[in-house]
Amino acid sequence: MSTEVTRLLADMDAIHPLLEREAADSERLRRPTPAVQTALRGIGIHKLTVPAELGGMDASPVQVLQVMEKLAHADASLGWLVGALAAETATAAVHLGDAAAAELFADGACPVVSGQSAAFTGRAVRTDGGYRISGAWQFTPGVSLATHVNLAATVEETGEQLVGLVPRSAVRISDNWDMLGLRATASFDYQADDVPVDDAYVYRTGPGHARRGGPLYRSDPALPAVLQQAAWAQGIGRRMLDELRALTRRRNPAEQAPVTRDEFFAEFARHYSHVRGTMALLRETWADNEATLAAGMPLDGEQETMARLAGNLATSTALEIGQLVYRFAGAQVMRDGTVQRFFRDSHAGSRHRGSSDAVTRKCGRMLSGTAPEGTCWDAFDLIAPQPAGAHA
Repeated sequence: MSTEVTRLLADMDAIHPLLEREAADSERLRRPTPAVQTALRGIGIHKLTVPAELGGMDASPVQVLQVMEKLAHADASLGWLVGALAAETATAAVHLGDAAAAELFADGACPVVSGQSAAFTGRAVRTDGGYRISGAWQFTPGVSLATHVNLAATVEETGEQLVGLVPRSAVRISDNWDMLGLRATASFDYQADDVPVDDAYVYRTGPGHARRGGPLYRSDPALPAVLQQAAWAQGIGRRMLDELRALTRRRNPAEQAPVTRDEFFAEFARHYSHVRGTMALLRETWADNEATLAAGMPLDGEQETMARLAGNLATSTALEIGQLVYRFAGAQVMRDGTVQRFFRDSHAGSRHRGSSDAVTRKCGRMLSGTAPEGTCWDAFDLIAPQPAGAHA
């Protein structure tokens, strides 16, 4: 582990009490409190996967897993928010041209980038020296906290997909985040209306377009999101078990701790093993992927599948623990507080496309060998090879 990531983990331990104290206020504000934002900037967590040549930590996948799991354990909404911001910031840092990267990251500076760089719902029109981009994007964590925003669009004349990076002031943000869970993520929608983007701030993503950084960003663009989702779910599962364990130790009769029956202890042990098992699977899967990518080799079909399956299992395990909480600590879930907040956040985050049962079924097709030969992953879909002579 790099000394920078080791230092970051120690700094996270130091601010952990602050993050827990501020979590309820962050939820009321629908974004991290000013104290939390200051603390996060101070430890430099947004630089987690920014390339080292731009002053970032260039953390490996296993390191990302460890850092983001720890953050989600402290505050589920914060883990979701920071994971998204760190991934979008790294995407821009890895793919931008040298001139734009040098300007944005000069003298140790680091922009905070939000957006949906993989949702090409925008429309780009070629102009002299750049593009004009219009479009609308939904469910964007931290867009109101960012310094810059990614605009993913399809070029009207050619069908090419690209991303334009613009200052946050160039877009209109809709104050429409009123979800059941993940309330503190400020996941607002945003809109661009014929925004000019200079060629220097336009980039393409995907294999072959990375200009710098570690091997993770030289593969499928969906993999960083898969990794972040897995780490987030793992942290939530562990935290809810910790909360249940705390309930069993209460001895004040007025608190009426309900989790003392033998049936509960059997279920607690089973779910505890599941959390340990999913973490072991995640570490093994990503250590294997990391070694392959570091050797300059592409991931094979099984490695791609296991990355998605391990993350999917981590999310479903967290949901199962949420049901365990509801079953045995129902009164505590009903009350406003930490247990309720993590319960709601776990269910809201499980609605991510990568956590769906459809992804599990697709993983089963790949691992069972029943998918047509040559089938490959495209984000969370399987793409089968076309028959000879077929046209796209």
